[in-house]
Amino acid sequence: MLKVRNADVAYRDIQVLWDITFEVKQGELVVLLGANGSGKTTILNAISGLLPVKKGAIEFLGKDITKLPGHKIAELGIVHVPEGRRLFPEMTVKENLEMGSLFPEAKAKRKETMKKVFELFPILEERQNQEAGTLSGGQQQMLALGRGLMGLPRLMILDEPSLGLAPVLVKQIFEKVKDINEEGTTVLLVEQNVVQTLHLCHRAYVLENGRIALQGTGEELLDNAHIKEAYLGI
Repeated sequence: MLKVRNADVAYRDIQVLWDITFEVKQGELVVLLGANGSGKTTILNAISGLLPVKKGAIEFLGKDITKLPGHKIAELGIVHVPEGRRLFPEMTVKENLEMGSLFPEAKAKRKETMKKVFELFPILEERQNQEAGTLSGGQQQMLALGRGLMGLPRLMILDEPSLGLAPVLVKQIFEKVKDINEEGTTVLLVEQNVVQTLHLCHRAYVLENGRIALQGTGEELLDNAHIKEAYLGI
């Protein structure tokens, strides 16, 4: 579905990623792991067209999207839920959801999709007329996920959905991400929460210093000596 091939990405004159190669297959939940500053968000921004690719290529559903602008990439079905949720705080929950369905296909199915979002996140239906900025952190993350689903994603990119949440809420969010994937949406997830995401995913890639250092199934990486030492303190 998604193929990133030998990609170099820079912020202006400062190169951040070197020779990044990985793929996400239809129906998978794939995780990019790494410490702060390893380049995780940078590669997501490059896939979404928010940053230029200096070298290499990105393909989605067999189409080269390397040089496409962000709105064209979104139209193809890549929906990016950014770190920090980025909601419209003074708009209601329902209005925020509607903002996720502005492309023609998504807009035509808005009522049907919103019903599914409310089934997945009942609290959003209860609070649909409440301003988004007054929700708790966990509820705001659910709204960010719901808004992403309103765009009818073929590939959903999630950047640190557990950031800043209490452990009990992290568990709930990961359960919802698993539900989203099991209902047919392919997911590319960036996280620092190593244990829970490796239990959750089909496959994972580990970014270190702007390069992919390791890859494998979640089970393989949980057993990896470097992962245990560097990320789990074992």
